[in-house]
Amino acid sequence: MKKIAMIAALALMVGASGSALAAGHAGGGAKGSKSDASKAIFNAVSETQKAAKVKYEWRDTYKIIGKAKKAFKKGDYGKAIKLANKAKKQSVLAQAQQKAEANVGLPGYVKAASK
Repeated sequence: MKKIAMIAALALMVGASGSALAAGHAGGGAKGSKSDASKAIFNAVSETQKAAKVKYEWRDTYKIIGKAKKAFKKGDYGKAIKLANKAKKQSVLAQAQQKAEANVGLPGYVKAASK
């Protein structure tokens, strides 16, 4: 139960900080600079690589990064930032999930049933 509460608290903190980051990168609106979008995509890729190292990357994160890159190429920097921040958030949560589930074993009733 403690682990679930920790994960929920972490998710809320990451969500709040992710929203603040998105507002900061995009200047509080839907527009952003090319530099901010580039940094956001770089940070998303960096966090996703960290999640991949522990073999816990989430299924759609790469797709979201791809959409962010397409938006960047089209010059839609605000959308690129928003998507990159979403991908980064997913990767941070994936790493937290890996840590929370790292030492989880089989419940006693499963072990007993397998004997």
